[in-house]
Amino acid sequence: MQRRRLIAIAIYLIVSVLALFLVAGHGPWTGRVLFTVSQSHGMHTGDIPVILLWLAGMACSVALWRDDSP
Repeated sequence: MQRRRLIAIAIYLIVSVLALFLVAGHGPWTGRVLFTVSQSHGMHTGDIPVILLWLAGMACSVALWRDDSP
């Protein structure tokens, strides 16, 4: 059980850092701006898949955390 929770924490940290790098980046794939937060920041169409994949990773992490099987 303890090992599964450590793996869940590792998944959470790795997926979160990767998502942060992708959302904060300014690559050619970012797409058009959906809404602006400030003059130099906003939500782009390329951020949507990153957020959806981050949510899927968090759901897997929670499922692993709650798994009681031996």
